[in-house]
Amino acid sequence: MRSFYILILFLISSIVMSQSFEVDVSSNVVTINETFTISFSVNQSGKNFSPPPFSDFQIIRGPSKSSSTSIINGDITKEITYSYVLKSKKIGVFTILPASIKVRNKTIGTRPITIQVRKVSSSNSKPNTPYDIVNRKVHLVVSADKKRCYVGEPVVLTYKLYFNLNIGNLNPQSVAYGNFWTEDVKEVNSKTNKEIFKGEQYNAAVVKQIVILPQSHGIQNIDPFSIDMVASVPTSRRDMFGMQAKSSVNYTAVSNKLSIEVVPLPKEDVPKDFSGSVGLFSLTVDIDKDSLNINESVSLSVNIQGSGNLNLIKFPEVKFDNELEVYDPKNIDKININKTGINGYVKNNYLIVPRHKGEYILKAISFSFFNPKKNKYITLRSNDIKLKVEGASTYNNSETQTSVKKENIDLINEDIKFIKINYEKSFLGDYFFRSNLFYILLALPFVLSLLIILLLRFANNNQALFKISTLRKFKARIKKTYHLLDNKKYAKFQSALLSIMFDYASVRLSIPKSDLSVRLIKEALLNRGVSGVLVKDYIDMINYLEMCRYSEKKGEKLNKDLFNKINTVLTKIESAL
Repeated sequence: MRSFYILILFLISSIVMSQSFEVDVSSNVVTINETFTISFSVNQSGKNFSPPPFSDFQIIRGPSKSSSTSIINGDITKEITYSYVLKSKKIGVFTILPASIKVRNKTIGTRPITIQVRKVSSSNSKPNTPYDIVNRKVHLVVSADKKRCYVGEPVVLTYKLYFNLNIGNLNPQSVAYGNFWTEDVKEVNSKTNKEIFKGEQYNAAVVKQIVILPQSHGIQNIDPFSIDMVASVPTSRRDMFGMQAKSSVNYTAVSNKLSIEVVPLPKEDVPKDFSGSVGLFSLTVDIDKDSLNINESVSLSVNIQGSGNLNLIKFPEVKFDNELEVYDPKNIDKININKTGINGYVKNNYLIVPRHKGEYILKAISFSFFNPKKNKYITLRSNDIKLKVEGASTYNNSETQTSVKKENIDLINEDIKFIKINYEKSFLGDYFFRSNLFYILLALPFVLSLLIILLLRFANNNQALFKISTLRKFKARIKKTYHLLDNKKYAKFQSALLSIMFDYASVRLSIPKSDLSVRLIKEALLNRGVSGVLVKDYIDMINYLEMCRYSEKKGEKLNKDLFNKINTVLTKIESAL
């Protein structure tokens, strides 16, 4: 009996002792504005996780939840981790209070942890943990093409990544731009170059460009932009082949602080028709002919061209004589968003149809904008246009303008088409029942059903052929990259393979190229029933090739192995699909 109680006590104590909730930080000593990672790990399935208040720190990212399962000597261990990336805000010693979680109806907590934040030391001694090395070797910098602008004036922000380590798995985070209207620059030149940064030579690449248009005046702060990544840090250890071992560090690069001084537009001498256009513009008004006959058409084109907030322009009002019939304008825009800002043109084409003979005056059109370079408002005005209409009306005076048949209009570019609604006879005739058309329509549903069945069978039989042709197509593309390998053009070779991997995922998994991401590819493959191991191999290859974009991997043997491995992985993925 005594042995039984001892056994029960041992089981209870082992259950209690097995519930472990631990906290870990990447560094207990950080400098001002330095980021660090704090993780809370529990070795049981828990719920109602409650983080501590991080009032003395700025949360850059988190919580990020991850889980892992291990089997050692038949014992299954599951661990759940909640991670945050924090940024120090002020100097001092701060205590992060315990986090809590509920495990088996019992709330357990972590120990409190102390973080020392100190100012940047001027001494030469620097900590050499892998995280500290990454913090010194990777920088994300944001710059603006102007620090002072007017309300509505475009400003181009450029985010550039400086790095002296191998990096990969870049995952940009979203950022809010507050009181700004934003337009992303679609075509960003992200080629890696060598640049001097803080007195040292770095690899530099533009990772993001965006055009912002301030909507209110005052000092406007730009929220930090962050990118999660994995950096490879050389260590003093050697692997089994005698090569220098490397440590992988999860790191978040955060952009520097940036403020824009936004100046209000002057309140003096504001034109009556000013609607907020800021930039440098020109106004062109053209008519394709100034003489025509009654019921013919003429096209009036109003074009505003230049650089500035074209995407927010309110088109000037165009006034026409009441005797002219004017159709809704056709809008033709070409707006370019690039590293220089916003430029292009906006155009309206008006179709005009005169109903009566005479001379008409198309009144001048005005457009006002603010020129930030000259610091003044400018009003552009076109000339009056005379329109001469000749010919005699074919309608009685009693006929109103609305009685004119629009089919008679001489159309331009066939922008307007008309539908006839009156027919003298019906194509069905007077005796539809038991006519040839009656029997054709009666048999049509049965014929269509038969065709659908045959098409479905044909599609099923050709599904395997589609898979084979798809695999052949991409293997042919892989084979074509071999000449780059022969010529030792390793960077182009690796870039071509990365493009193939993404294109294959887009085609086989039906993911639009604009939405392609490592996360979506992984989810789609797992949802299609592909094994986790095979999915990991595919994703690892993509991540490795992305890392090669920023740090070229040289060596014939290494790249041949890469060539063979991608061939193998694609074949296995295709078989699994």
